[in-house]
Amino acid sequence: MSPQAFPQRDLMRYLHRAALLSERAGDRRFQQRIGIGRTLFLVLRSIAEAGEGPPSQQEIADLLSLTKGAVSRHIETARQRGWLAVETSSASRREHALTLTPAGRSVVKDGLKVHREYESLGGAHLTGTDIATTIRTLKTICELLETEERR
Repeated sequence: MSPQAFPQRDLMRYLHRAALLSERAGDRRFQQRIGIGRTLFLVLRSIAEAGEGPPSQQEIADLLSLTKGAVSRHIETARQRGWLAVETSSASRREHALTLTPAGRSVVKDGLKVHREYESLGGAHLTGTDIATTIRTLKTICELLETEERR
């Protein structure tokens, strides 16, 4: 059968490959520029950009498609490095209130510069229409896969 017979196979293969390459390239860029991995930066950024009150670890996990255990490890690393204050939440003793320290806000500020550069890599090669179509496609795939995962 021709490759055209199964375009979804190519779509999913390239999606998987793009995700892996994105993680590797992003991690390397963040490690080189600010000395932390991209995922730790994303956890810190999620805390920094939280609306009313700090997000729970479960909310961060859901937002970033991580396990709660992975988020806990990143939070502990950030706490040990002095970037994050962790206190018992007033809402529940089982939850923690997460607050960036001044050093943590500085890491996020530096990381945002790296992240903007990283996100702009495809800018010279993709049109606004290309990006909008890709976002719509990936959003649909994510919604379908999330439904499948909940079964």
